[in-house]
Formats: sequence, structure tokens, C-alpha cells
Amino acid sequence: MMKKIIITIIIIVLIGTAVFFVRSRKSEQLYLESQVVTTDVQKTINVNATMNSDVYADITSELPTLIASVDVSVNDTVEKGQELFRLDKRSIYAQINNAKLAVERAELAEQQARRKWDTLKPEERESIKKATEQSRQTLNEVYAQAAKTTIVSPIDGIVIEQNVRVGEVAQGIAMRIINPQSLQVEALIPEVDIAKVKKGNKSFIIFDAYPDKVVHGTFVSMNAGSTLNQNNTYFKAIVDIDDKDDVTILDGMNAEVDIEIEKKMNVVVVPRDFAQKDEDGYFVYVLNTNSVKEQFGKKYFEEGIIGNEFVEVISGIAAGEKIVVPQEK
Repeated sequence: MMKKIIITIIIIVLIGTAVFFVRSRKSEQLYLESQVVTTDVQKTINVNATMNSDVYADITSELPTLIASVDVSVNDTVEKGQELFRLDKRSIYAQINNAKLAVERAELAEQQARRKWDTLKPEERESIKKATEQSRQTLNEVYAQAAKTTIVSPIDGIVIEQNVRVGEVAQGIAMRIINPQSLQVEALIPEVDIAKVKKGNKSFIIFDAYPDKVVHGTFVSMNAGSTLNQNNTYFKAIVDIDDKDDVTILDGMNAEVDIEIEKKMNVVVVPRDFAQKDEDGYFVYVLNTNSVKEQFGKKYFEEGIIGNEFVEVISGIAAGEKIVVPQEK
């Protein structure tokens, strides 16, 4: 009988222990652990940017004229004064004759109109005079074009765009030449951030063509004029690349730029992912060793710079303390 009682007590104790263990394990949560450290903290703003040349030339033909010859191609290096292409003289001479005829017709029409000038309305007189003036202006433009049938480069640089072919009519931008040494990063700064950036700020550039390469630069200036993009106001800013030999940079390349607006050296920080915030301020979670009910406790701190990777700690927690982030099972 005594044996049965003892066995029953042992079974009850074992069952009670198992229940406590299961409940204890059930109440535990997973968590990530880190440590409060001392390091540098920086804050940046991220903006989109494009490579543009500050020194360039768009070569155009003043009149739609046939192309007689083309002497350069895309990627060719050219010097100031070097021949780019020639216009067809016969085509220009034909335009001169047509322009002369247009002047004669306009002058004749005005002479005939002046015979009954007093019967015309003021706007009709003005229209007739403007037609004559316009025909004379066109003739002068054709004469000017005839004097420069050979088109030369106005700058030293590289041909990056060519839109002319022999036998075709030159219209719009025939060629675009840039000075590769003047390439610079043109970034769009949102209106809300313009007061945060200043000349000399360090910048970190990542080109779409080189996603694993960080190129260092320096914020130089901001244009006074604004631009609208999807109803948001932006200001164009210039970022100089510190070492253009790090990567092959081409006109029109896209990039992202992180402009450093604040930095502190050798300060106490917590990882950004571990810093939490509620109505009482910033805090971190720590393991609660004084309570069996609550596994985690909040520890509030006074924050400084809210950086990209770290949050600066002014007071409240010290370097070396262990911190955690509770995880869902």
C-alpha cells in the first residue's frame, strides 16, 4: 500500500514538472541579439541623378539642306575648328533662288495692296508688311548659310550623337559634342531637403551600370531654378566626382547619390533595426532577468543622429549592453 502511494506521488510530481516545463517553453519567444557599440554614425539623403556634361555643343543646320559629306562618327574625338560635315552647295543655291522669288512676290503683293492702302484694316496692313519682312529675313538667312557650307566643331570633345547622313536633309540637332572632362553628376534634390545640404558635403554615388561600386564625390552647388516632377518640386544640384578614373563614366548614365548631411565620430550607437519608438520616445528591448512573466523589458534612451545604419545614443544605455529584438515564431 505504501509503495502505491509513493509511486502515485512521484507520478504527480513528474506530471507537474512536465506541465511547468511545457508552459515555460511555450511562453518563451525567439529573438535576435546584438550589443550597444561605439562607432561612427552618419545621416544621408538619397536622390536620383544623371551624368551630364557642363561643356557641350549641339550642332544644327540653320536651314533644311542636303548633306554633301560627313567626316566624323559617334565616339570620334574632335578638336575645335575641325570639319564635321559639309552642306550641298547646289541645294543652298536653289534655296537662294527660291528665297529671292519669295521676296519679289511679297514686295509685289505689298505694292498692289498700297494702291488701296486706306481701305484696308490696320491688322491687314500689318500682316502684309510682316510678310514682306519675313521673306527678306529668310533670304538673309539663306545667304548666311551659303557662307558656311562647311560645319566645324566649336569645342574640343567627343561626338556622342550623330543624326546626319550623306544625301539626307539636315534638320534639328545634327550632332552633339561634349567635353568628357566636364562630366558631372546632376542630382534632383526634393524641396524638403534643400536646407540640409551644403557645399562640400561628401557624396556616395552608385551608377546603375556599376551596382557594386561606390564612387566618392563632393556636393558642389544647387541651381536656383526649380523643376516639377509628378507635382513635386525639385532643385537640380551638381555633385563632382572625386576620381573619374574609378569607373568608365558616360554622358546620360543614371545613378543614385547619398549626400552626407550629418556625421559624428566614435559615439555610442545601437543598430537601426534594434531601435524602437513609441509615444514615450526611443527604446530598445533587453532580456528581463528579474521577471519570470515578462521575457523582454523596454529600456528608453535619448537619441541623437538617426543615421542610415545606426541610431546615436546620448544617454540611457551604455556601450557593451546586450539588446534584443523579439521575433515571431
